[in-house]
Amino acid sequence: MPMRLPARLRTGLDDIRHRRRLDTYVTFLLGLAVTGLGLSGVVDTRVVGSAVLAGVSFLVLNSVPQLQRPDTEAVLRDRSDYRTVAELLRHARDLRVYGPTAVHVLVNSAEIRREILDRGGSCRVVVQAPDPAQLRMTALQLDSSMDLEMTLRQSLSVLRRLGGHPRFAHRLIPFNPGFSLLVVNADAPDGYVIVETHGFQDESIADRMHIRITKAESARWFAYWTARFEALWEAASEDPGTGNEPGADGAGAGTGTDGGSGTGEGAGAGRPPHDPRGTLTAGRPE
Repeated sequence: MPMRLPARLRTGLDDIRHRRRLDTYVTFLLGLAVTGLGLSGVVDTRVVGSAVLAGVSFLVLNSVPQLQRPDTEAVLRDRSDYRTVAELLRHARDLRVYGPTAVHVLVNSAEIRREILDRGGSCRVVVQAPDPAQLRMTALQLDSSMDLEMTLRQSLSVLRRLGGHPRFAHRLIPFNPGFSLLVVNADAPDGYVIVETHGFQDESIADRMHIRITKAESARWFAYWTARFEALWEAASEDPGTGNEPGADGAGAGTGTDGGSGTGEGAGAGRPPHDPRGTLTAGRPE
């Protein structure tokens, strides 16, 4: 029966074979050699002591963790890196959205009603007001892959149909701040935000940069972007086409930071805006 090497020795041999942690093993072997020479009287004890101290100092220095540069590509993402809205909604209890039209959330309106609103969750959404002059400016900034005015009309139709739900509300803002924003479960430990910068005249909506920030990873920046949604909500006004402002008793979709947000069209409320790609992602609220 072949003799099995101790696990630590096998690990050491494997490390040496693959050139891992060679400096540590060299220091260990030199220490053994100097100690053996000292015990045999070949080397003076003062030399042995100095060598041991040098080895210990090296090991202490080597134990300091190396500063790792952040992987920019892991932080700055695009639309393809995120789950679909339908997948996101299974875990959302509080959804807050800003997008010029929020169309890529609204096409999942039946899921929003079923997965969030009908389960006691809350939703709020802010979209751009249908002011022709402002829409022309926003259209100049955004990509040309959609008819902004027509898409906004479709979105408003969906929002107004959802306006009767007690835990849903939407408002209109007269300008585009240059980003889209999705806030999920703002008051829960698993909360996160997805921020999308709009850039200028991108060739495609998929080109835009996205950043996902969880509350666990950065409470500071999570709170910052959650507050930005609240600032948008306060600056926005009620849609004159519907009376969907939530009540002050909290039954509505939230006034203040603990309300929800969302966009959607209830089942049977009409056909949602068309999604030509069929796979819309949570990282793309507009």
